[in-house]
Amino acid sequence: MLSTGTRHRPRRPLCPTCRYYDQVVPIVYGFPSPEMVSNSRRGEVALGGSCASPDAHQWYCKGCLESFSSPGFQPERARAS
Repeated sequence: MLSTGTRHRPRRPLCPTCRYYDQVVPIVYGFPSPEMVSNSRRGEVALGGSCASPDAHQWYCKGCLESFSSPGFQPERARAS
């Protein structure tokens, strides 16, 4: 199968507060590139800050301004070596 060069976007869940999914965007953590800042300004993602804590949220609802994680979401944790 040929690759199109696009990354798979996670399926948007319903917002647990307002119950809409079309206003939900992923939260991106880390220092944003110029492209990521543009994506944020267009409302395609929400910038979550430079560091993600173990209990960091995964999604942001632009409609009701709530952030949340999908049910069963387990943030990846650093492994001890």
